[in-house]
Amino acid sequence: VQAGNAAAVAVMTLYVTESLGLDVVWAGAALAVAAGLEIPALLIMGRLSRRFTSLGLIIAGCLAGIAYCAAMAALSGPIALLAVQVLSAWLVAAVAGIGMTLFQDMIPQPGLAVGIYANTRRIGAIASGAIIAFGSTSALGYRGVFVASGLVTALALLMLLVVRIRPSRSGHH
Repeated sequence: VQAGNAAAVAVMTLYVTESLGLDVVWAGAALAVAAGLEIPALLIMGRLSRRFTSLGLIIAGCLAGIAYCAAMAALSGPIALLAVQVLSAWLVAAVAGIGMTLFQDMIPQPGLAVGIYANTRRIGAIASGAIIAFGSTSALGYRGVFVASGLVTALALLMLLVVRIRPSRSGHH
């Protein structure tokens, strides 16, 4: 999931200018809207964690990420570009906010859990290069990066569903 998100952010400017033919300011606006929505999304996600499991919230985040990638691959104008950033913010809130909680639930040693979780971002950034290379060289151009990111997120979701992560300690997460 981290790899797909990193790839999507990395190609935003090229996608907006080359694929959508918009001024570069729209790339900045899209990234700013997504970042601005991440804080409220994190707060909402935190409240929802009282009622839903960490795994359920991560699944919801993955679904939002898949929808985001599909929408980004299909959109054609600046208003839609800004509107779909709410889905990106929800994905980031799930991965950044609830992801660490999920790791702490799975791994009883807090230092180890946080260390491993922090490395998922780095590994995702490294793997994003392959997603960008694969997606951008397809017939879809930079839209292909969003398609590839959506496919990677769908694969991560499938893995979550197949593995059926169980907390290693007692708790409601």
